[in-house]
Amino acid sequence: MRGRTGVWLALLAAPVLAYAAFGHWLTTARGREALGALAPYLPWLYLLQHVAMFVALAAWFAASLRPGREAQVTRFARAVNGTLSPRALAYTRRVTLAWALFCAAMAALSVLLYVAAPLSAWSLFANVLTLPLVGAMFVAEYVVRLRACPEQARGGFASGVLRSMRAYWDSIARSPAGPR
Repeated sequence: MRGRTGVWLALLAAPVLAYAAFGHWLTTARGREALGALAPYLPWLYLLQHVAMFVALAAWFAASLRPGREAQVTRFARAVNGTLSPRALAYTRRVTLAWALFCAAMAALSVLLYVAAPLSAWSLFANVLTLPLVGAMFVAEYVVRLRACPEQARGGFASGVLRSMRAYWDSIARSPAGPR
């Protein structure tokens, strides 16, 4: 167990030390020169970060839809509600597809705005509108769930969020790598 703790401490310390070393390097003439040369490319880095996040999420949701796999939203619903009806299983599979498509659309729209619109339009989308759009997707899914699968929508939206958080923390506590 002791060796394992040392590995975790090293993994925690490595980014801090790398950040400190990088920060120090930036104070040197060579670091400032390199940063100046990279400055025109920083918007591309921001685009890459935004698009990569949504592509990764789209792939994660989509991969769970392969035959023989449990859909990601089904897994979430099972953790929160326990057993699921056949109707709920079909519904959560469709919601997983909806999230995969939403994330893919967000990535595509980000690239489209970056390439075809002023940088300020892309920046507004990426930095201001992304979170409200994700929130709107959650709300839209809940509204659809009220009609399509009312047995899974018990207790209201806030209750569902609290049950989800409880299920998340319970899963961490049960996990072999959970808190000690």
